[in-house]
Amino acid sequence: MSYKIRNSIVLGVLILLVIGVGGYITLFFQPRKIAVYQAETKKIEAQLSDNTQQLAAIAAMESTLRETILRWENRTKEFTGSDNTADTYAFLSDAMDESGAKNLKVNVTFSGTKAGSNKISYNTYKLQGNSEFANIFRFIWLIENGRRLYKVHNVSLRSEENTVTELAGVRMLFDFELQSYFTTESSLSQSVIRPDSTPQPITSNAFMPLVFAAVPLNVRNLVDPERILVKALTSTRALVMTEDGRLITLKTGSDVYLGKVLSIDPGEGSITFSMNKGGIAEVKKKFIVFEKKQRGLPQ
Repeated sequence: MSYKIRNSIVLGVLILLVIGVGGYITLFFQPRKIAVYQAETKKIEAQLSDNTQQLAAIAAMESTLRETILRWENRTKEFTGSDNTADTYAFLSDAMDESGAKNLKVNVTFSGTKAGSNKISYNTYKLQGNSEFANIFRFIWLIENGRRLYKVHNVSLRSEENTVTELAGVRMLFDFELQSYFTTESSLSQSVIRPDSTPQPITSNAFMPLVFAAVPLNVRNLVDPERILVKALTSTRALVMTEDGRLITLKTGSDVYLGKVLSIDPGEGSITFSMNKGGIAEVKKKFIVFEKKQRGLPQ
């Protein structure tokens, strides 16, 4: 065999050997290695992602902790170890005094005790009464904004026109349930720092009707413009006769039943009254009555 042929054969074998080894490495060995490395990479990425979630969860818990501590330090309510009904009645009595005890009538009835969760329970009271809207609003506001934790439930309001006074108005009949909370957790009974606030004054009453069903009573026995005779007039005074025969002198601005004297006009021989008949405004004139024209009072 010649030298060239032998070298060609050796070279061919070497080429086949390189191709075989290279093909094995490229097609079998490296893909398995790459698959292993990819699996390891996914595991590491999953661990990193889990660590990121854990860090985010820790940051969220720290934020919640800071918020909870802030709320605790600035809480406005405190509990007691038990709810003594005498203490609750005393608190309600003070709230009534601050809300206008003369006009606020309240009946308080103890209903019972209910056990709550997390060592917290409450006593239930039934409150019924009547007053003007502003007094009731302030009374409920003082209950809900005091240092002790009281909750008001099932409030019922019903308006009723007040016709036994001179000024038209409404009284509110109310009833609601009061829950007085207490706990066996001693930390909750610590005194709060924030002082009590003051309620804003009531400037309107949504229950006040524009027109009343009945006019108020004449409790001061004032002159009724509907039932008088004008007997004499001057520039500043008017002499009128009531239905029972009394002679009364009126002047501009004098109070009469449901209104005032608006003006006196001797030239026209009239008195003008400004009236408010339960929400209905009216201007009424009464003219002087001469004996030859009319005798007696109008029917």
